[in-house]
Amino acid sequence: MYSKQRLREVTDLKRKAVRRIQTDIWEIHTSPNRKYIEEFSQEFDSFEAICQPNDLLTDALDANLVWVGDYHALTKSQLYAAELLTRIARQKDRVALAVEPIFARNQEVLDSWMAGKISEDEFLSRVRYEDEWGCDWTGYKALFERARELRVPVYGVDCHPRNDMRSIGRRDLSIARQIARLVQKDPNQTLMIVFGESHLASNHLPGRVRDILDRKKIASRHVVVLQNIDPLYWALQETGHGEAGAVRVREACYCVFNATPIEKYESFRQYLHKCIEEDLSGDWTLLAQTLIEVMMDFLEIKNNDSVVSHMPAIDGIQVSIAAEEFARRIHQACRGELTKPFARAANDEFFVKVIENGLGYFCSKLLDSSRDGIESLAERVLLHIGRDDRLTRAIELLVDPGKRPGAQHFKALRCAIEAKAGKQKTRRMLSQLLGYALGRRLYHAYLQSRISRKDIQALFNDPLNTPNRPLECYRELLML
Repeated sequence: MYSKQRLREVTDLKRKAVRRIQTDIWEIHTSPNRKYIEEFSQEFDSFEAICQPNDLLTDALDANLVWVGDYHALTKSQLYAAELLTRIARQKDRVALAVEPIFARNQEVLDSWMAGKISEDEFLSRVRYEDEWGCDWTGYKALFERARELRVPVYGVDCHPRNDMRSIGRRDLSIARQIARLVQKDPNQTLMIVFGESHLASNHLPGRVRDILDRKKIASRHVVVLQNIDPLYWALQETGHGEAGAVRVREACYCVFNATPIEKYESFRQYLHKCIEEDLSGDWTLLAQTLIEVMMDFLEIKNNDSVVSHMPAIDGIQVSIAAEEFARRIHQACRGELTKPFARAANDEFFVKVIENGLGYFCSKLLDSSRDGIESLAERVLLHIGRDDRLTRAIELLVDPGKRPGAQHFKALRCAIEAKAGKQKTRRMLSQLLGYALGRRLYHAYLQSRISRKDIQALFNDPLNTPNRPLECYRELLML
């Protein structure tokens, strides 16, 4: 059972990071709230139950219209659509895909590219992708290519005006007519429609399509699949279900979670900077600054120029990986070893790395509660090390969050480290695995109020520079 106070603290930490990103967005993009957006937000502010991401597949296979909400700036959003399309197409013979980025009037150009008759560059040029759409091509390319591999026909269904909210109703009606024609052409096929999330309120595009089909006496079965909706994400965080992958909003309506709000809004911030010709891709200074500031505020560690100046650039929007790396650097700075490491014995240095990796994983988990993967990492590490019953048993116990290893297991680990002193890759992999498992244990202990924030602060500030202290510290933490 998690402490409600701790859940609020961790949720507030995430919200603080999101607010900092949103503040920068609002300075560039000051579009007022419209009734259209509000209708969507109000409809999807609660859910019925947590479910598995695969649970929605049964409903999707039984539908002839599957609406998938798309957050245009987030590549993960289109990659999920490609994954869902694959699962549907592998179990149904008649599947088609309708997309927003391509205008219906450019269908012949889309058909030519999908058939391999024109190059990708020619296709993008002829549909004026950068001018008319402008979002990163990577995710959409993956979606189109997956459809080509699956031999799923793709239809562009959008029309003008795209950027005028005053004409959104007229635009939706034209799109709905286009979608209805595709359904009428083959009512028994499953048409997956990937469209901007705000279009998927019941009385927006789905409602308009349903009305047209009802008038034509064509039966329609709709399923709506949203992604990363803010109120639903925060509700899960505040109730201790932050690792949930999906929820059922209501009958035939789901929301899946494959990105944090930090990633979601950071992708939009980067898109806006690109639009005003301030392309920060490959640099990610703004995101780095945001993550460092919120983590140091949480840890109540005084910011200093040396910490910031030694932070690495972020390769893409990988919040958990970036947070882990930044926390490790902060730990090094607190130990006074950011620029000049302290000379330790090999065993002591190994356990310092374990603790460092543990604090990195702990901080990454604070910002992305869905992060895991420890068991799969354990399989790779044990495969690399090779079969050693004594060491394998020790590692399994050290990694298991429900077990408390004994003195013999620490002895087996220490002997293994001494025996493999020259094998840097083995030591690095093992210190990462044990560190990640320690970080997970710290995360759960913190949420259960078994350790305090002051305990975490003290751990960051422990210099770990006396003989055997790193191992003692590691053993103390595993007894939590």
